[in-house]
Amino acid sequence: MVNLNNSGNVIMTNAPNLDFVPNVEMTNAPNLVRPNTVRQLRARAEFHARMANQEAKIRAEEKARERAIKNAVKKAAAKKAEEKARERAIKNAANQADENARREAVNRSKAEATAAKAAARAKREKSNRNIAAAKKAAENAKNAAEKAKKAAENAEKAKKAAENAEKAKKAKKAAENAEKAKKAKKAAENAEKAKKAAENAKKAKKAQANALIQNVKKNWSNVAASTMSRNDKKKKGTTIYRKASLKLHPNKPTGNTESFKLLGTLFEEFTVYVNRN
Repeated sequence: MVNLNNSGNVIMTNAPNLDFVPNVEMTNAPNLVRPNTVRQLRARAEFHARMANQEAKIRAEEKARERAIKNAVKKAAAKKAEEKARERAIKNAANQADENARREAVNRSKAEATAAKAAARAKREKSNRNIAAAKKAAENAKNAAEKAKKAAENAEKAKKAAENAEKAKKAKKAAENAEKAKKAKKAAENAEKAKKAAENAKKAKKAQANALIQNVKKNWSNVAASTMSRNDKKKKGTTIYRKASLKLHPNKPTGNTESFKLLGTLFEEFTVYVNRN
């Protein structure tokens, strides 16, 4: 039988010998976990669940940020590769057009030479066959001249396109340099502002320390001029010194070495004056 006493401890009467009975069944056994412990365990489980969710969220955000950076790098690389491919295509087109112009110029020269020979032969022999051949050669020379002219125009256009592409590239580079210079100028201005702000803060800090020292000197003057006993004056002056030294100590935001040393010198002067009077 299992019962609870007034202290909440479990009492087992007529318990079997557990050395010989491997399993013990306790029917209608009370819940040995107290309510406060249950609430603590539940709160702890909820806390661990929130922490796990927060860590999972942070990891997911970090992975998303890494993916975004990788995608941005890939897009930038693809864009740069595309620009280089476009530049190569423009240069190749210009080179091909120039090559076509040279080839058509050679063909024009050959056609004109052939036409000249045919005309000379027709004039010399004066046969219908030679006259027809000369006429045909002249037409071929004319066509070759037109093709050569067209090829030269295309070569000139391609050359202009390549020059414009190079100018655009330089203009883009210049714009990027100008933007960098603008950012550098802005950074320099911000640095100068930060420097001035730091100087102003330093001046304000020094002015605050000076004001505190002047106030301490005034308080010491009042103590020295009072009707208190010498020991009371020392105690009061020491209290004033300790409060001020906490504020003027170099490790404090409102303190500095110069003011702290000055405070010590003034305290020595105050002590000497009180001891003499």
